[in-house]
Amino acid sequence: MQVHVNKGFLGRRHAIDGSDSGFSPITPGDYLAKFDPNEGLSILKSTGDASYLKLAQFEEKIAMGVLVVIAI
Repeated sequence: MQVHVNKGFLGRRHAIDGSDSGFSPITPGDYLAKFDPNEGLSILKSTGDASYLKLAQFEEKIAMGVLVVIAI
């Protein structure tokens, strides 16, 4: 999936063991992303890191126009 971020926001960062590891900023631009109904949206950054959004946050960002799905 490809997404476009219109306005930057903070996603969650996970540690290697899968636990929560704080926030990860997502700046405006185009990103590759993966969606899992149980895990939510994983946005892959150019650094190789990933930022995560829960399903409710993903829906909220789309409704606000902050995040746009370009291709599935």
